[in-house]
Amino acid sequence: MLKLHTRPQHERGIVLIMALIVLVALTLGALALTRSVYTSNAIAGNLAFQKAATHSADLGIEAAVGWLENNNGKTNSTENESCATTVGSSVLACNHTAQGYLANRQDPSGTQSWAAFWDSNIAANGVAKSLPADNAGNTVAYVIQRMCVSAGDAQSTANDCTVAPSASSSTCSGGSSCDAERVNLDSVSQVYYRITVRVVGPRNTQSYVQSMVAL
Repeated sequence: MLKLHTRPQHERGIVLIMALIVLVALTLGALALTRSVYTSNAIAGNLAFQKAATHSADLGIEAAVGWLENNNGKTNSTENESCATTVGSSVLACNHTAQGYLANRQDPSGTQSWAAFWDSNIAANGVAKSLPADNAGNTVAYVIQRMCVSAGDAQSTANDCTVAPSASSSTCSGGSSCDAERVNLDSVSQVYYRITVRVVGPRNTQSYVQSMVAL
């Protein structure tokens, strides 16, 4: 007569515990993978919004350059009143905050970021010029700062402005190439303007872009 042998009760309990441990490990692995995929998608989405915001900054740059070109060398325009005689007669010699223009430069202090500087100085004083939101939902605002210490005539010796080198046909000043025996060309001194564009987009995306223009 055959005798069947069965496993002791405690051995069957160990198999169940091992199965539960493996099941918990697989569950945790699946959760970690899901979280990793979700995080990767969120990062990719944020980068896409950031890139779109940066591209939208081109609208602000073009609008600011257009305003500068339309008012460069003029004593008045349809958008601005003429400057007071105490600071000069050129449109660009005065502040025009409604158009996002400052006749003198302002910089963040110390370790202050441009975002903090924008909130405390530019936005708080109503200087920035805002454009309508684009199709991507980005809102563009810009400020133009003439790279001068103060308002007034940029060519005045009393005003310290950052200008392009100016060469003279009779001298070697202005960054010319006399030492290389090249022709020292005449050039007109141009004033530098710094354009700062802030873009605010979906998911509270913020992007800052700066460009220097010489006119």
